[in-house]
Amino acid sequence: MKKASLAAVLTILALILLVAVVGCGSNNQESNTPDDNSTPTQVSVIKGFGISPQGFPLDYSRIGAFYTEVSSMTDGGVMWNGLWKENGAGTVPQAAASLMQASDVYEFKPVVVFGWRSGTTLFLDVPSDATNDWSNAAARTLFQGMLVSYAATYEPPYLFLGNENDAYYQQNASDYANWISFYNRAYYAIKMASPDTMVGPVFNFEHMAGAGVLNGWTTARWGALESHDLSKVDIVGVTVYPFLNYASSSAVPGSYLDPLISRIGSKPIAVTETGWPAENLGGLNPPWETSAQAQVTYLSRLDAMLEGKDVKMVNWLHLYAMKDTGGSPIEWKLFSSVSLRDGSGNKRPAYDAWLSFNP
Repeated sequence: MKKASLAAVLTILALILLVAVVGCGSNNQESNTPDDNSTPTQVSVIKGFGISPQGFPLDYSRIGAFYTEVSSMTDGGVMWNGLWKENGAGTVPQAAASLMQASDVYEFKPVVVFGWRSGTTLFLDVPSDATNDWSNAAARTLFQGMLVSYAATYEPPYLFLGNENDAYYQQNASDYANWISFYNRAYYAIKMASPDTMVGPVFNFEHMAGAGVLNGWTTARWGALESHDLSKVDIVGVTVYPFLNYASSSAVPGSYLDPLISRIGSKPIAVTETGWPAENLGGLNPPWETSAQAQVTYLSRLDAMLEGKDVKMVNWLHLYAMKDTGGSPIEWKLFSSVSLRDGSGNKRPAYDAWLSFNP
């Protein structure tokens, strides 16, 4: 296959943040904000994965084996990241409910992210109001009602509202203020329903920090974080992919996350997605190294990045490699090998390193 030019790689990679289902606005203070001195239940550091059974996303028949494998790992966790109105606006998505039910059966740690956009497309239109942004009062009411129902029913340990929200801050800063207004009210309502649930937003670190030079991300978007009233954020979620910034995993500094920590102080963090690709797939030929050893090296650098920080979870992106859904889509080329098992299901060298990883 013809080698892709660096410019072409950067162009397609710039779309990836917008392809992911990402989380979903003024900074008005609630008069009845829960007591900020209350301390959510403390748990061990979760070491988890996004839902990734062998054969996904074409085949989920081996989901039970996936849950069993993750639950056999110390503090193993599973993260579901999906749209808030999967089964219709106002009802709890079945996939999110199923994760909580499976966590009781298989005894893994569940993590849920409710998103509201994919790429530049929003999912805020509802039958009673087709307005597709955060000015939609009906959508806000239905979304919050679903979150309260979910929190009251399942009392999840963690609940994240939106994924990589900094993308929307760049897309529409004025409507992002409406998102913050919704988040503040939803936070309060969730805490009333389930006081021990830790609630927070999720950002992409490289995009927000302007630290993705190999992907053309050099402009910081810290306003996405700084728009939040941190008294209504129990935990700050970040997706972290240093290969967008460094060509070699060994070059990632231990101070990598310091620009974030300096802005959130003592707030705990959750690395909701991270990893390093082990293979060059589909002739992409990216400007960063791709090898099994690079994954092992990255784990040692990740350990240095998290040392001394209050981290509640670290999720490697996938346990099993993604299957090509046809046509070698860019998501498959970029992220399929960010997995601890290869396309045949065999353990990569980083698998055992992950088992001994102790953030």
